[in-house]
Amino acid sequence: MSLTHIDIDDEELETAKRLGGHRTKTAAVAAALQEYNMRRIRAAAHEKYFELAKDWDIEGAEAAHQADKDTHRQ
Repeated sequence: MSLTHIDIDDEELETAKRLGGHRTKTAAVAAALQEYNMRRIRAAAHEKYFELAKDWDIEGAEAAHQADKDTHRQ
């Protein structure tokens, strides 16, 4: 952990503490950073899978799925 001095709007910080149920400024800032990081990770994952999905062929996937189901029924 590192000690960092930054300027943060007092009203915003107090609002974050109240809404998040945090007792300390440090806890509120740590939670905010954690939430920010998780949002960025999810956004990157969505972007990655969106790019992959551009090449998906839904009709082909449905036909393959149906064929697989038909094979297992016999």
